[in-house]
Amino acid sequence: MLEKIKEKWPEILDFLKQELGVTEVSFKTWILPLKVESYEDDVLTLVFPGDTKMTGLRYINKKYYPLLKVAIEETMNQEIELAITLSEDSEETDDYTEDFVSQEEISLENRIKESNLDKKYTFDSFVVGSNNDIAQVTSLAAAESPGEIYNPLFIYGGVGLGKTHLIQSIGNFVLANDPDAKVLYTTSENFTNEVIDLLGNKKNKTSQEDIIEFRQKYRNVDVLLIDDIQFISNKDRTQEEIFNIYNDLFMKHKQIVFTSDRKPKDMEGIEDRLINRFEQGLTVDIHNPDYETRMAILKEKAKSLGYELDEPVLQYMANNFTSNVRELEGSLTRVISFSKIGRNEITVDFAKDVLKDLISPNQEEKITCENIIDMVAEHFNISVSDICSTKRSKEFTVPRQICMYLCRAYTDDTLESIGTLLKKDNHATVSYGYKKIKKEMANDPTIKNTIDILKKKIIPN
Repeated sequence: MLEKIKEKWPEILDFLKQELGVTEVSFKTWILPLKVESYEDDVLTLVFPGDTKMTGLRYINKKYYPLLKVAIEETMNQEIELAITLSEDSEETDDYTEDFVSQEEISLENRIKESNLDKKYTFDSFVVGSNNDIAQVTSLAAAESPGEIYNPLFIYGGVGLGKTHLIQSIGNFVLANDPDAKVLYTTSENFTNEVIDLLGNKKNKTSQEDIIEFRQKYRNVDVLLIDDIQFISNKDRTQEEIFNIYNDLFMKHKQIVFTSDRKPKDMEGIEDRLINRFEQGLTVDIHNPDYETRMAILKEKAKSLGYELDEPVLQYMANNFTSNVRELEGSLTRVISFSKIGRNEITVDFAKDVLKDLISPNQEEKITCENIIDMVAEHFNISVSDICSTKRSKEFTVPRQICMYLCRAYTDDTLESIGTLLKKDNHATVSYGYKKIKKEMANDPTIKNTIDILKKKIIPN
């Protein structure tokens, strides 16, 4: 068996690179030096030779043991126990190895800083819901294949919904998976300030070298990320620089990602040629998070802070902070902080008291489409995602149309916004659903009774 594994070892290594995506630098540093040592008692032992220390061994076992095991078992077509050890002449000390094993991590940290990114923004920490699933999937696809699929990628949505998290996740993902990639993140405000500084220096005779350096900074990258692009409105010189940088990067098949608070065709004060560029690739939006997503965000945030709060406490916050993820997470942080300071148990009453200054009077009684959809889903014992889906069975279409009726009858939301919440592209669908339920209320006592019950739940006394 040992000889068979040795014979297949090149194939195993190739599997690691081709199928499991181990990067070239990681492969040369950690995988290639491994030697097949022995196969005894159904255990395959691999040895890392040279002057690697114990910390290096721990790093290999933590990061590459699962990948090695999969590659070996898939290639050999049988389950194999695996052990990775140091060669006999390796020093069993940790003196030098902290620097040695963390070289990749140190390099990544430096590259993240140089790219103006925040390492906390990753796809792993992004809570996916029905309001942002398309934006998340397309962002990940762009990160996995920069410049090849969605280019440019244009993400738009309201304040505090996660646009910055997603655009920076793209950058962090690319850097983590390609040691040679050059990524640059900036906001349109910072970019504009750079342009202004460049123009302002004309009095001091800005050199041609300064202009070339500025342009090369943005053109010699593999991924360019520009946040809040709407702020270049009416800034002609800034728009000209972005237009030229865009064309240069696009022709080189480099990935470009923009975020904005509105879709391209709704942006004012921006040249048509730039609007056309923004729409050249894929445009995706992020909506307000639905109740299920808000609860998931709160649970994830609480977990990251080391807390597990009671459902009613989370429900209170999810019901009162409905349109902004930043405010939602801020409410949780505030409650936990006040609890620490006063050493108070976190209850619903405590949360209400702590958050009372953040919730405007009568806000708890305000009727919103989000709350209506949540209530209807709860009443029919189905999920919000079922209501906001394309499922055509009566089990889901009736609750969906009831939502359309109640949202249209008891909120100021437009047909378009109601349709967006319910994942309907055509607002005529909402109008049809509203009219259908209104007609059935006059002819079907069951429907009328259901509407009456729901009205008592969602409409203030």
